[in-house]
Amino acid sequence: MPLFTQMLENGTMASFDENDSSEYARLIAKAEAAVEALRDSYKDQFRKDVDQMFLLWAKLEDGADRRQVMDEIYAIAHNVKGQGGSFGYDFVTALGASLCRFLRATSAYSDDDLKIVRAHLDALLLAASDDMSGDGGGKGRDILRDLSLMTGYPVGSGATDG
Repeated sequence: MPLFTQMLENGTMASFDENDSSEYARLIAKAEAAVEALRDSYKDQFRKDVDQMFLLWAKLEDGADRRQVMDEIYAIAHNVKGQGGSFGYDFVTALGASLCRFLRATSAYSDDDLKIVRAHLDALLLAASDDMSGDGGGKGRDILRDLSLMTGYPVGSGATDG
């Protein structure tokens, strides 16, 4: 009997025989391989997202409306924030959360505000270029500390609101 059917009938996963255990282990290994394949896709998509944010940033130099550009950057940063942790990129999630929080709280987008946005974009570019997974290590912690000082908000792997 397939493991899933057995779980539905029993309402529990408490009893396995040797065959069920090996099937369960095989399914877990298959799921882990699928997540790893998705992780590679995530890295590619993350890099494209960062590139897109920089293309949007370049519109500012052509005189584009700051609010419109920041709204578009926010939408991408929100996706980055939401996906990073799922693939072991907690540092990226923290960067995305910090950028989202700052953009949501800012309405005028002064020159100083744009410098803070640019610092976030540069940090995201570094994370993509250096494949900074996990918490980003010492370099990641330093970046998050600096962004926290710039924004006045706590920034870190636990600060994912935005």
